[in-house]
Amino acid sequence: MHNRKQGEESTKLWSQNVPENVVEATLPEERKRQECIYELIYTEQDFVRDLEYVYNFWECPLRTKDIIEYNEEFVHDVFFNISEIRHVNTELSLALDARQAEKYLVSSIGDVMLEHVCNFEPFVRYGAHQVIGKFHFELEKKRNPLFAQFVQETERKPESRRLELNGYLTKPTTRLGRYNLLLREILKRTPDDNPDKEIIPQIMEIITRYLTQVNIEAGKCENSFNLEEIRKRLHFRSPADSIDLKLDKPDRQLLMKGRMRRKANSIFESTDLQVFLFDHYLLFTKMKYEDHLEWYRVFRKPIPLQLLSIQVASSTTNTRQNRASYILPSISTTTTVSDQQPSKINNLSITFTHHGRKGSPPLTLYTTATSIQQIWVKKILDQKQLLNKNIFSILPLIQNHFLTTNRVNNTMMMEDGRILVAADQGVYITTTTIAAEKKNNAAMTRIIRIEKVSQIELMPESQLLVLADKTLWTFPLEILSQSVSQQRGRSVSQNTTFFHVVCVVKTNTLSPTTIRVLEPVIMDENKKAKSMFSLKRLVRGGPIGLKPYKDLYLPSEALSINLLKSKMCISSPKEIGVVDMKNLGVQALLDPEDEKLDFVINRQDVHPVTIYRIQFAKYLVCYNEFAFLVDQRGRFIRSSTRIDWEGTPDSFALSYPYLLAFEPDFIEIRNVHTVSLYV
Repeated sequence: MHNRKQGEESTKLWSQNVPENVVEATLPEERKRQECIYELIYTEQDFVRDLEYVYNFWECPLRTKDIIEYNEEFVHDVFFNISEIRHVNTELSLALDARQAEKYLVSSIGDVMLEHVCNFEPFVRYGAHQVIGKFHFELEKKRNPLFAQFVQETERKPESRRLELNGYLTKPTTRLGRYNLLLREILKRTPDDNPDKEIIPQIMEIITRYLTQVNIEAGKCENSFNLEEIRKRLHFRSPADSIDLKLDKPDRQLLMKGRMRRKANSIFESTDLQVFLFDHYLLFTKMKYEDHLEWYRVFRKPIPLQLLSIQVASSTTNTRQNRASYILPSISTTTTVSDQQPSKINNLSITFTHHGRKGSPPLTLYTTATSIQQIWVKKILDQKQLLNKNIFSILPLIQNHFLTTNRVNNTMMMEDGRILVAADQGVYITTTTIAAEKKNNAAMTRIIRIEKVSQIELMPESQLLVLADKTLWTFPLEILSQSVSQQRGRSVSQNTTFFHVVCVVKTNTLSPTTIRVLEPVIMDENKKAKSMFSLKRLVRGGPIGLKPYKDLYLPSEALSINLLKSKMCISSPKEIGVVDMKNLGVQALLDPEDEKLDFVINRQDVHPVTIYRIQFAKYLVCYNEFAFLVDQRGRFIRSSTRIDWEGTPDSFALSYPYLLAFEPDFIEIRNVHTVSLYV
């Protein structure tokens, strides 16, 4: 065992520990090299003596004296594997001492270091655990007066050299980082023909890898420890409000935490909220101290980052809440943060909005400085960007053309890349294709002057159908040409709510809904119109018109129509009906005998919106609160998972395997099979 007093009394210069004639016979550059080697050796001795002090004056008394109730557990929590490091470095120190004792001039130390540096793995585990040890040490000092007295008495002893225990507990980490500094100075002064010239760089590379591992493992350990402490001390107002944040998942991260004020000018901590930013949620809590620990009560429902938007007030700009779609950052909520110091405290505010039907009203909180506000904003937006899978990209094509007095109600893409737009003041078309307008705002021209256009449908090589103010019109395709003057359309149906290809939905006094199936006919001035009820004929050449074919009367309102291969699916407020196009017989899509469908059949407050055929004998049924898969018999597919919407969508689009759900506030994207959320 090293003698601490003797080590302190010895000089720390090589030149004062060897005969004077040896010093005089040594070249100046070699003297510097020997001083560097000597510094490595004596600092290693000091490090080992420090570890022995920790063992003799801290670990042993705490194990043997009646100071702490769970002494072994506490000693392990605080000191962890520091004894392993003491053993490894004692061996290294003895080896270095032996090399120095061989002769006054140490020729090389690389081989000694290389032999022992491979045993430095305990440094990594100790460095990772250090934050936990410090936590338990400080907590026990606050809770246990007897331990606090022991700490005070021990730290006052001469052997402590007036250094607190925390200073000694950090020495293994700092020692590991110092090795390369010492070795670098030795390497600078080592001749090229010395074996250390090749060995020392190898040693430094090994130590660098250890340091990298320490940083990585320490970050992981601190993150998981903090998450576990939050999980244990987090409470919801009631079990009904409880959400499993899955803080114990291996890849879970705490990205940031801090206090924010609920009132701008308040100086009272009672108005503060403790805010936690995880990699998947933003959490607001009220904090209180109990038994020297922080306890957190959830103040607001946790916000999934995909459903979060933020609005920031800066000294020069007030941002406006935009459509909170997060498919691309360019259309997410605008955030402007000024680099200048705000003139008013209100400029330090951040407004958090939780979108969706499960969301909460906007919450405005205040930071204490612009720099803190900027960090919060950056952390949140960066993480939202990481969560954005870029499944779809959004490209603004038409901007600043349609105002609130001329709202857009329907759009469709033509095969040549142009866009048709149905608006309150008519039907418009882009003058160029999408490819030509990717970087510019597409120019528009109005081709039909008609009021309150709600729906359009282009029947290729046939006609353009336009629903305006509940009247269905048909226009020839020539109207799409900008060189042709506007032509008058022909009225096809009145009192029409909506239409789908050749099915017109009407309301009258006989029934809530009448679905009129229109029959395509070839228009020939010299002959009678030739009947040809075939959807395939709608894409053939020749002038084609529409005339009534059959009427289907429904006892309830029709919300949407979807055409399958030989069936027509009609969504009503309570169910989806399947119509046989041959005999117009109607039957319910969902099997009422399937218990797995009780979640929808027993609900009177939900309604279907649409249905998609996604695979052979698999149908995706979309309601305003959920979506699910059924087979051709209308039974729930057991191997599938139900999608529960975060919002309340009113329309959908399928781009297999992704389903897009649209509502006025945001766009929700789900994988049909994994139900993963992308917004």
